[in-house]
Amino acid sequence: MGSPRTTSRRPLRTVAAITTALVAGIAPLTVAATATAATQTAASSATSVTPAAANAAATGLVAATDADQAAPERVILTPPEHPDTEQSFTWRTGANVNDGKVSIREAGKADAAWRTIDSHANEQLDSAGVPTRTHSATVDGLAPGTEYEYFVGNGTAVSDTYRFTTAGKAGDPFTFIYFGDAQNDLTEKWTPVVKQAFDTFPDAVGTVNAGDLVNTGGNDGEWTEWFGAMDGYSQSRNVIAAPGNHEYGGDAFLKVWKSNFEYDANGPKEDAATGGTSEGELQKAAYEKQMAIALEETAYYTDYQGVRFISLNASRDQAVELMTPTDLPPCHIACPNPSALWLDMQSRWLDSILANNPNKWAVAVFHQPVFSTAEGRDEVDVRESWLPVFQRNDIDLVLMGHDHTYGRGFVNTDATDTPGVTTGPVYTVAVSGPKYYELQPEDDNVWTQNGATMVTRAGHTSTFQGITVTDDQIRYESIVAAKWDGESTTDKEVGDTLDAFTITKYDNGEKYVTEDGMPIPAEGTGTPTTVPPNTDEEPAEQPAEVALGHQVIGTFTSPTAGLPGPTTVNPTTHVVYVADQASGSKGTVQAIDPVTGEVIDEFDVGAPVRDLAYDSSFNGVLVAIEGGKIASYLTNPAVFGTPYIEPIPVGASVRSLQYDGYRGLVYLGLDNGTIMWLDAEGFELKGTFSAGSNLRGMRIDDITGVLYATFDNADDDSVGLRLYETRNEMNVLKEYKLDRNAGPVDIDMEKGLAYVGHTSAEAGHGGLSVVDLIDDTVTHYATDDFGGAIGGVGVDAGKGIAYLSSTAKSPAPMIVVGRQQAPRITASPVAQYGESGSTVTFSAAALGIPAPTVAWESRAAGSASWVPVEGATSGSLDVTASDAVHLTQYRAVFTNTIEGVDYSTHSGTATLVIAGYVAPGTPDGEGEGGGQVGGTPDTTTAGGETLAATGSEPLLPTFAALALMLLGVGAALYRQRRREQSR
Repeated sequence: MGSPRTTSRRPLRTVAAITTALVAGIAPLTVAATATAATQTAASSATSVTPAAANAAATGLVAATDADQAAPERVILTPPEHPDTEQSFTWRTGANVNDGKVSIREAGKADAAWRTIDSHANEQLDSAGVPTRTHSATVDGLAPGTEYEYFVGNGTAVSDTYRFTTAGKAGDPFTFIYFGDAQNDLTEKWTPVVKQAFDTFPDAVGTVNAGDLVNTGGNDGEWTEWFGAMDGYSQSRNVIAAPGNHEYGGDAFLKVWKSNFEYDANGPKEDAATGGTSEGELQKAAYEKQMAIALEETAYYTDYQGVRFISLNASRDQAVELMTPTDLPPCHIACPNPSALWLDMQSRWLDSILANNPNKWAVAVFHQPVFSTAEGRDEVDVRESWLPVFQRNDIDLVLMGHDHTYGRGFVNTDATDTPGVTTGPVYTVAVSGPKYYELQPEDDNVWTQNGATMVTRAGHTSTFQGITVTDDQIRYESIVAAKWDGESTTDKEVGDTLDAFTITKYDNGEKYVTEDGMPIPAEGTGTPTTVPPNTDEEPAEQPAEVALGHQVIGTFTSPTAGLPGPTTVNPTTHVVYVADQASGSKGTVQAIDPVTGEVIDEFDVGAPVRDLAYDSSFNGVLVAIEGGKIASYLTNPAVFGTPYIEPIPVGASVRSLQYDGYRGLVYLGLDNGTIMWLDAEGFELKGTFSAGSNLRGMRIDDITGVLYATFDNADDDSVGLRLYETRNEMNVLKEYKLDRNAGPVDIDMEKGLAYVGHTSAEAGHGGLSVVDLIDDTVTHYATDDFGGAIGGVGVDAGKGIAYLSSTAKSPAPMIVVGRQQAPRITASPVAQYGESGSTVTFSAAALGIPAPTVAWESRAAGSASWVPVEGATSGSLDVTASDAVHLTQYRAVFTNTIEGVDYSTHSGTATLVIAGYVAPGTPDGEGEGGGQVGGTPDTTTAGGETLAATGSEPLLPTFAALALMLLGVGAALYRQRRREQSR
């Protein structure tokens, strides 16, 4: 009924010993069908409390004893958005204590009066049977780089007095400690790791924690252990933390987390453009509103001495209850995937705060990694959503956990010609606690399978990382902290450096990541790769809405199946899979490159294939095999065709199969018209339903549980498609009359469309029916170009493309059909530095059907007008860098024509910043910054040729000219200040 899933999406079991139970359960075929705490601003108070006046026996850490306990415990510092002038504090008391204050003054000034700031009392919690609450306050008006002393409490009891130092100016060196999962045996085995970390890096200003701080978020005893390990550190150094999946254990709404930590509510916000009246649009708006609240204090950022630290919340499966509004509107068709929306909201926010980062450096921390290191793990959706943002914005460090191993590496496109020297982001996974998992194979793992390289790896090894930031460098060191089980894969001893590298970033935009022992390339020896900060870019334009329509956009002749049949698509890689259903065949499954149309790999299942369905839970395909067997096979190129579940005899002839990963159920459609569902854990029969003997194909939307079933109708205008609510006793939600011989089906739940192939080879009766499930319309495309005798349909919803396999191979073994759509920007150009005289390349891409053309435009600094770049009509644009094009912006405009109407969509903008630019009139030695550019650039090139931009610029208003002059002077002064700071 459109409600979100209540459990994580579960992968199919790989155990083949389920056959006996499966056959025993199915054979009779007589089983009856079974049917949030918001952040507040602390107010200043005129009263003052001193430690002596309070006369309290305060301690840094005590166990909560009763609801009246006033003595503060678990005192912790967390950084606000601006930690140079602000500081946040949190502590815990009994629940009956509702008041509290922070008393603070500059350290070393014993005669100075204490400034007091009222705290706000957070929600009451049950802590091991004791009612407790925390108190939080954020103090503002502090001086940068200044040491303060403080205590917290009320008139009854206060804490000890502690000291901390506010953040200084950008470029001032500092060190922080990065911890992977602590999670288990915190007192015995994590406490010594923390001590060792601070002994090794005694000047560390704080810690960055990549989730799973405890094993069970609702277990107060574990939090007592965690705060115990941090006692003496958390009161004087800031704690940055991202939640892991274990923080949700026993605390589905993260009440304990949000009570323990006070972070600014500067995270993702609901999309103001979200609207519409359909069920899916209403539900999406409701989700986004709730998610904006749910993400508070888990997705946030803080700017510390030239570094933007960003926390993200990757625990989308565990956050279902937290992200779901209590008044969620119902939805049945084209409903939002809450997990995908959770990641997408953060992705859009992440892109924005990286693109508008005023700092030189950026570091992200979250739990589930974009590149997994442990066996059996792969966070495909996290990688798909966030990795492009990290790469596009050239973030510096991405710190992760979850896999209880150590791994560090880079994306292969960031490699240089020099081994040991790369550019681009660095990705790390670490564990600080004693719980370990096995490493993936060194030569075949998630990194190698997804275009990345793991430089350093270690299993069964606890580490901590000390990371030192200076003006132009980040120095990273991973230290072996413990080898608790004696099975460590590294010969490094406890206390040794396991891994080390240096990131160097010059002001001209060059950036290098160098392994220890490698010389750091000098400035000016390479190509600028760093994205310039604060270039004020405009986002990509949203595509126009186009009336629903489809057209053939190509054919593939490469499939060699005797009878091309069942077809499916990997929505991440867009690879198409087609299987042979010819009698007597080996059931060859072929992978087709969607760009070239060529076969890139294949494997045999041993007998004709009756159905094929891609499933992301294990990155493979489910297969129904002639002879009453089902199986699954991996499709990752490195292990392509490897059985995930060996063929299992079902005891009945299976025509179609589907997997509802959110409920862990496998649905089988049998030749006799029975739909049955099995538990994926043990393949125990859970229920059956008689759909009708002409049952043909099935697909399930496992967000809503709606099952789409087609029926081989003998007559035109008779029922060929039914929608069953599997979570509502197989109620028929809708049914549609189609032309005769409805066959294979696939669905696009982003747009609410069902694609039904017709198996008839008769002219005018084959092809494709597209069912608009929202407007309840059916369009049958039956002309010869849409093919005849359709044996399989696979839909790539992300691209709006359907692949039809034709058993008659008419007009080809596979026909490619596209949904007409205005150009949609898939990649915008990125702002870049350029050395004068060098060639800078911008690139952009868009998807549109029919395929769009492209034209580039430029806008000089300070101008409001865009002018075309003559001859620039490819996806990339070459620009010769010079002072004349300093701060010029570029964008690509994509255009296609649909039914006689032109549709255009422009990309986001990208600014060219000339390294070392000196504004006219700037004194010698004070340049290197931004400035004004007059006129239209005449050095822009496309395809390597020098071109002249056309058009003329209007005169700038006086105020615009003045603004540009100030921009140039201000940038010069900024650069001068940077040089002074670095001395």
